[in-house]
Amino acid sequence: MPIYNEFGRIVIDDARIDETCNAYFKWKDLNTYISNNSHRGINMPDAISEPMGCYCLGFEWNRGDEVGDATAPDGRKIEFKATSRFEGDLSSFGPKCQFDDLVFLRFNISENLLFIYDLNINSEEFGKYPANKTETIQDQKNQGRRPHVSLQTLFVDAKQLEPDVIFDIRRCKAYDRMAEYYKKFIEMCKNNG
Repeated sequence: MPIYNEFGRIVIDDARIDETCNAYFKWKDLNTYISNNSHRGINMPDAISEPMGCYCLGFEWNRGDEVGDATAPDGRKIEFKATSRFEGDLSSFGPKCQFDDLVFLRFNISENLLFIYDLNINSEEFGKYPANKTETIQDQKNQGRRPHVSLQTLFVDAKQLEPDVIFDIRRCKAYDRMAEYYKKFIEMCKNNG
């Protein structure tokens, strides 16, 4: 298996996404074992979530000294935040974290699906959101702290967002809003929820 952290940017092609999907199922098996024998599971590795986000959105995966998790075709620096808890997340942001666009990767591990939300917000605008009742995200970053916030609460729930893409991990296939599969799945979710 190639080591990818010696490169600047990597295009996630069909072979790489297939390898990433295989790694996801190995992670899922280990996470199930750990969760059954402990109080919590294993965080979603960025080596799995980031390539999936890049593949679905047409970004290059940043490795090595590149800033951000990914680079969009127009040069924007992308920050990915992933959660394997579909019901809720807690994402942290380093004091020096800068990005042109924030993308939320929400895994439904029971269904082997990834819901991708392009939040269309840069780090400056994001910093204006509350980290708690008295401080903004930027306030905490200015203190050298790592603010922890729920992207699901701040954006998905508050703005009633639907995913931009649904990625079927078992089939290694992405469905955008125009795909019939996407439309049927969203309708099924609305009827069940």
